[in-house]
Amino acid sequence: MIIVGKGKMKNKSIGAELKKLRKTLGLTQEEMTLDGKIISVGQYSKVENGIHEIGVDTLLELLTIHDGINVKDFFLNLEEDYSKTMKKGNKDYSPERLSEKLVFAFYRNDLSEAKKLKKKIDRFKENNELKLRATITVAILSGTILDLDEKTKEDISKNMFINDNWTRERDSLRLFSNSMIIIDRNILPTLMKSVLRAYTAEEHLSVKIQERISSICINYLYVCFKKHILTNVEEAITFLKRLSESPSLMFNKILGYYFECLFNGNDRDAAMIRDILAKSECKNFLNKLAS
Repeated sequence: MIIVGKGKMKNKSIGAELKKLRKTLGLTQEEMTLDGKIISVGQYSKVENGIHEIGVDTLLELLTIHDGINVKDFFLNLEEDYSKTMKKGNKDYSPERLSEKLVFAFYRNDLSEAKKLKKKIDRFKENNELKLRATITVAILSGTILDLDEKTKEDISKNMFINDNWTRERDSLRLFSNSMIIIDRNILPTLMKSVLRAYTAEEHLSVKIQERISSICINYLYVCFKKHILTNVEEAITFLKRLSESPSLMFNKILGYYFECLFNGNDRDAAMIRDILAKSECKNFLNKLAS
């Protein structure tokens, strides 16, 4: 689940790295963008030339849609380029640069780097949203999301997911999914409605998108059951029922039915699913459900 990237990236290093990667794969710009389905060929060309910015979500889709790409290596190479640039210029990081580095740290599960970035970000007098994103990032990576103070939880609930395009950003969705346990119960359903509205109407979602949104639905149903929230529960269950029959989506479809049983009082089928999980040696997950 992370915000971490609300915005877009515009840097010659990103374009140069993408171009080098594309040529290594032996792909044309048309093939790299799936004939413009991910990003228009014209826009992509400008990204490679360092004159057009690219959204974090779009960048990640480009990197994960093709075989033979090591996403972690891509970001490591990119960060190396950033570090060299900053050393040459001997400049302090701007909020935009720190935000980008926060994305990298979150993607790599690098708690140490995230903590260092948070210290720098906390020095800004403004940029409250960036400060919140840094706080959530560190809390998620360190497993201390539930330990945040009440004021921070309130700020996250009211001010974190206000960007119009947050439901289309992979990192924002990941943050939302991981932090919904602390989001105000009166605000959470509204945010979830925004997610469902953004994806329910689309007829042909990729399997990756279905995996992402279905996981959010599962987390939402879990939180709703714990907090006795009913708003958007039926809609989340319906989304899970309509998932395509891809093997990677089967588990979430089953969990969708499990939560439907819980909310409808169908204890027999719910117990049957828990029994199957137990026999499949999913003990940790089963303990989470039982809690």
